[in-house]
Amino acid sequence: MQTSTPPSRPIYESLITGVLLAGVGGYLDAYTYIFHGEVFSSLQSGNVILLGLNLADGHLTKALAYIVPILCFVIGAGLANVIEQLFHRPGAIIWQELSIIAELTGVFLIDLFLPFLPSLAVTSGLSLFAAFQVHTFRVLNNHPYNTTMTTGNLRTVGASLLNLLIGHGDRATSRLLLRDSFWVAASFGIGAFISTVMTRAIGVQSLLGVVIILLIVLGLMIWDQHHGH
Repeated sequence: MQTSTPPSRPIYESLITGVLLAGVGGYLDAYTYIFHGEVFSSLQSGNVILLGLNLADGHLTKALAYIVPILCFVIGAGLANVIEQLFHRPGAIIWQELSIIAELTGVFLIDLFLPFLPSLAVTSGLSLFAAFQVHTFRVLNNHPYNTTMTTGNLRTVGASLLNLLIGHGDRATSRLLLRDSFWVAASFGIGAFISTVMTRAIGVQSLLGVVIILLIVLGLMIWDQHHGH
């Protein structure tokens, strides 16, 4: 009896895309933390914590630097959801591509006008566009993941590793979860490392590194849509 081969998943749900986008998440956070008042652009959990600390210490002006990016992230997630609802159908372009194009365009414009933008505008704008990435890329090889924080990914690493060690559950699934979650979590840190090196070397224009990575992701998606499926 011949068994059918399971259909291949689109590249926007593949490990290469997850690794690249996790790198973007770490890169953006390190960039804004270094250059823009120790504010995160994608890791909103960190911003919420720092907001609480500054409110408790009575640093209301500093708290504003966290409140606005958080609000912009919420707005960005809403806008990404609108794109999904409007374009979630087969066509010449898929909504995941539109989301990447929006993030890519936004980051590029922020980089272009960096000399004229205050730090609050930079961190808030990057938070808004990072939300597009978080909303759009939530599934990797049929399991959930996150490209802008590592807590959930590390939890999956621990759970899948223990399952393999004690022989619990399906071993193939545990190996896949361990591989994917480990590399996504590692890529977040690698992105932060590269961002720090780049900012020390070329300054604020190192934000262009994010543009380059997003262009690669977009190129892979377009190629996959026309040749992979």
